[in-house]
Amino acid sequence: MKIAVLSDIHEELNRKKTGADIMALIEQWLTVHRPDVFIIAGDIAGEPDKALELLEGLQAAVPDIRLLFVNGNHDIYAADSQAAYDKLLAFPGNLGNGPVELGGWVIIGDGGWYDYSFGVDGHTEAEFAAGVYKDYHWPDMRHAHWPRSDIEETGISLAKLEGWLQQHEGKNIIMVTHVIPFHHYLRVKNIGSWDFFNAMMGSVRYGELALKYGVKKYIFGHIHLRYHDWHEGIEVICNPLGYYPSEWHADSPKEEIFSAIKIVEI
Repeated sequence: MKIAVLSDIHEELNRKKTGADIMALIEQWLTVHRPDVFIIAGDIAGEPDKALELLEGLQAAVPDIRLLFVNGNHDIYAADSQAAYDKLLAFPGNLGNGPVELGGWVIIGDGGWYDYSFGVDGHTEAEFAAGVYKDYHWPDMRHAHWPRSDIEETGISLAKLEGWLQQHEGKNIIMVTHVIPFHHYLRVKNIGSWDFFNAMMGSVRYGELALKYGVKKYIFGHIHLRYHDWHEGIEVICNPLGYYPSEWHADSPKEEIFSAIKIVEI
């Protein structure tokens, strides 16, 4: 079985900057390569209505390919991010609705959030919660509005995931979040204005869950760096499209998208 993986499509921004129909190019790749499953690990759009529209449109265009999704931080940008999260559950392939069994494998996922456990020393929880370093404001603090704190939201996500992992313990599990599960995958520059915001990249507790329940493969996004390697016995895949032009490797949108999507065999 072939599983295709992509995250951080940021459709509207990349479409406007390139002039290309980003979703049509993704559909073209899917039509050519015909994976059984396509996992989007968050940040397809910049708000929930658009994200839902894109997901439903892509699934309708490739009905023979099972589209699975977890929300990213941008997907729930709204006056009420809990309502945005709930709205996205209307998409049948949203892993926030529960595990998906594929033959001898189970895919378990949720978008996830962050609890500052990746935060650098020398800053308080209150400083991370404010999300401001000098003149830069972390965008989530302006555009994501949860009814609870970041730490509480992360705890809710972790509890949901652990419940599903317990139900399927001992099986071949693929875990999917948008956020980063292991410190190993952070980009540390030893520059205060950069490293401060690593606190908003995810939580060590997602990685701890993966190790505790013997997860075989872990898919994530958010970091806008591509990885496919092994970490503590887990196959780790991070395949973002990222922002044009600064994070792309090719000038051609088709070439970039076709090179960005990763196929994993199970």
